[in-house]
Formats: sequence, structure tokens, C-alpha cells
Amino acid sequence: MKPTTTAITIAGLCIGLTTLASPALAVNPDKDSKATNKAEQDKPKLEDFVDVKLPELFIGSKAPKLQIDKFVKGESVQDFEEGKVYVVEFWATWCGPCIAAFPHLSDLQEQYEGDARFLGINIWEGVEDQAERIEKIENFVEDQGERMGYTVAVESGSAMADTWMRPAGQNGIPAAFIVDGTGHIAWIGHPMGMDETLEQVVSGDYDREAAVKQYKKDNIVMAAANKFAENIQAGQNIDEATTIANILIDDYIHDNPQMLNAIAWMMLNAEAEGIGEKQYKTAHRAASVAAEKTQWKDWSILDTYAMAAFKTGSTQEAIKWQKKAIELTPSDNAEAKAELEKRLEQYQSQG
Repeated sequence: MKPTTTAITIAGLCIGLTTLASPALAVNPDKDSKATNKAEQDKPKLEDFVDVKLPELFIGSKAPKLQIDKFVKGESVQDFEEGKVYVVEFWATWCGPCIAAFPHLSDLQEQYEGDARFLGINIWEGVEDQAERIEKIENFVEDQGERMGYTVAVESGSAMADTWMRPAGQNGIPAAFIVDGTGHIAWIGHPMGMDETLEQVVSGDYDREAAVKQYKKDNIVMAAANKFAENIQAGQNIDEATTIANILIDDYIHDNPQMLNAIAWMMLNAEAEGIGEKQYKTAHRAASVAAEKTQWKDWSILDTYAMAAFKTGSTQEAIKWQKKAIELTPSDNAEAKAELEKRLEQYQSQG
């Protein structure tokens, strides 16, 4: 029988109590500090496993010039004027997420009228003849009406994609670039996630150095998460993957319940050789934090937590929270509920 989570927790508390009950000792504070610092230095870091290089076009880079064949809606923009903020957004007619973002961009353009100028640049359209492409875009934009309430343009050939998207390492659309009042890139990302940064750039409260630091952090986390997933799914370097997961849980994603849940789920469902108790304990820890962050009310996370409890030997705990997960599953999601009930039967048969 595997040791239960409760037993592990109690053992940990007992060790703590024993330490507190020991006779008082005078500790050399300098020696203690050095030991702590050394321990921190020796602790594995994500940088030990992944190397993230900054793209050629990055936050703080001078914005490339605009290379437009035709403005199909709104007044033309030739250059980035000093003191003015611009949002350069890339889209295509075949891109569903791009179309879904049009109203949000329109709302932001209305909100920041006079303070920021929005440019929707068509790229990757897949039409080789430029005249045919422009005609297609003109008809499309006309049909969209006020859903595209901002300036819309067609790039010159593939010039904008080549000088903006490719150097920035952006491989998907929609993608937006905020250009600050000095003509430098202030932010790069999905247009649905730029509201807070745009407000800071317009108001003058934007901290570029902090943004660069956050960008680097986000990218190293993503690279590490991808490496973890690749290793777990391929059944290779399992110990390394587990170390990466523990670093992510401790230092990076403890406030991101969905990412915690994803890591736990992958470890619990991996069928690769070498997956076992060590990985299940890490998964249990990730699922526990995720459940706490969602106040034990997210059915999908509780489902993961119950599986982690079961695989670490806490069958009754698994049954308890699987029942709660089923109770919270939306009534219109019959397929999910049936899957959860099937797992509950498995836990009960072992209880």
C-alpha cells in the first residue's frame, strides 16, 4: 500500500514539532545566511533546462517602417508620428480568431480616439495576384461594416509579414504590436490581451524594463512547460521532466490553476515507462494548489485532484472529491459527467 497523503503531511508536521522542542541553540547568523544562499544557488532553475533567445524584433526595438500597398478603410498612415501611440494588428480573412477580435479592436479604437491609432494589416491571405487580393479585402471589409471600426490596409506583397511578424517570432494571427510615442515596440501579443498595457502606454505609466523582464519570464516558462510535456509524452528524461514540473509549481505557476491542472493531468495519464510514485506525488501537489486557488469549486480540477489522490493511495479522498466534481459538472455536459462517474466507480471498487 502506498503511503497516504495524510500520513506524509503528519510526518512532516512531526518533524517540525521535534525541531521546535529541541533545546535552543545559538546559530552563527552569517554562517546560516551563507548556507541558505548556497542552497538557493545550487537549486535547479528553469534556465538549466531551456535556453530562450530573444527574437530580432522585440520590446524596445525600433518599429519597422510601414509598407502598405493600399489603405482600404480609414485615413492612410505613412509614418509613426512622435508622441502618438499606434496599434499594428495583423489578420487574414480565413482567420476565425482574427474575425472574432474585430469588435474588441473597434471598441478600443473608440475608447482611445485621439490617443491611439489602430491599423489592421492584412497578411498571409494566400492570394498571389495583388490586385485580386486587394479586391477581396475591400469586399470583405465592406461586409464587416462597423465590426472593423478602424483603419484597415493591405501590405505591399509580403513586406509587413517579413519585417514585423517573422523577426518577432510570431507564427500565428491575430497578432498585435503596440508602438509607443517614441516609435518603439512596447508590447507584442494577441490583441485580446493588450488592454492593460495599452492603457499604460497611452497614460505614460508604461515600464518597458518590467515588460521585458515579464516577457522573458513568460517565454522561459512556456519553453520549460513545452519541454516537460514533450518528455512526459515521449516517455524520455522523466526525472528531468519531473524536476521542471516542480520548479514551475514552486516558482512560476502557483497562481495559475489551469496550468497547474494541465501539468498534473499529463503526469497522471502518462503511460510511459518510468512514470510512478514520484511523478504522482508531484501531480498531487500541483492539483492541490490548483484546487485551493479555485476554492475547490472547479469540477475539472477536482477531477484531476481525485485522480492524483487515488494514484497516491488516498482512495477515500479520491472518492470524496470525485463525487464533488460530478456534483459541480454542468448539467449540459453529459459526456464529461459520464466520464467522471466511470472514474468514481473505479475508485469505489478499490475503496
